[in-house]
Amino acid sequence: MGAEADATWIKTRDGTESGSGNFNAVLRDYGRLGILLANDGSAGDRQIVPKDYLLDATDWHRQPDAFTPSKATPYFGYGYQFWLFPGEKRRFALLGVYGQSIFVDPELKLVLVITAVARNASVGKGPFARERDALWRGIVGQYGSW
Repeated sequence: MGAEADATWIKTRDGTESGSGNFNAVLRDYGRLGILLANDGSAGDRQIVPKDYLLDATDWHRQPDAFTPSKATPYFGYGYQFWLFPGEKRRFALLGVYGQSIFVDPELKLVLVITAVARNASVGKGPFARERDALWRGIVGQYGSW
């Protein structure tokens, strides 16, 4: 994907990588990851991440009923570490601890990276989550319909 810097992924004592978090990269590389996802895993003419995998992971229509928006959580759906927005358009986010986020709209080729930090690890229904969602909806509204 043309990363600028090496990322870090903290491992357990036995060297196992944990999928629940502890991944760090520079801001521009988070943006590059978002662009890669917005292009369904393609960087130029190279398919870096299998497109079918990303469609399975990021389209709530492909999820079991229990993982669809408003059922997986009161708002988001869920697929393979991606949080899926409600609505007919495929929009999704990677939501990190303390609120770091990558929001993606593949149709609009729109990516928003947030590296601000909330007071608590789980932003849940707090003001940070509401403000982050309002920002995303406002930006998407400028370029397309919600």
